[in-house]
Amino acid sequence: MTRIASCSCGQLKLAMAGDPTEVTICHCLECQRSTGSVFGVSTYWPKSACLSIEGKATCWRRSSDSGRWLDNYFCPVCGSTVYWYAEFAPDEIGVAAGNFADPGFPAPTSAVWESCRHPWVKLPEAWPQDPKQGGLPE
Repeated sequence: MTRIASCSCGQLKLAMAGDPTEVTICHCLECQRSTGSVFGVSTYWPKSACLSIEGKATCWRRSSDSGRWLDNYFCPVCGSTVYWYAEFAPDEIGVAAGNFADPGFPAPTSAVWESCRHPWVKLPEAWPQDPKQGGLPE
């Protein structure tokens, strides 16, 4: 199965093979600013799952709440961030779940940066919910 992610205007597109290895909600303040929402939904794939990237992308390197970098690639026409590479996942590519525009896309199964979650956002209690991310100190 090939999954296509694109920006709002369709100029920047990625073709990804199969399903992501991880789908997670991130409540960090940087994801809140980046998405304009109260959290981001991130998908992670092995770099080898990226079959193609079409269109022009602009890269912006930002720091994360943990102090590690993320290289965000966004469409220079409409401004949608479509994919990224993260220091904490050197062998993976991250793609924003919403860019797939697929209601049947696999659901998140965990959340990170719970310490930044808006209190009115309720997630399933069974999900692993990390106060920060991946064992970072509290």
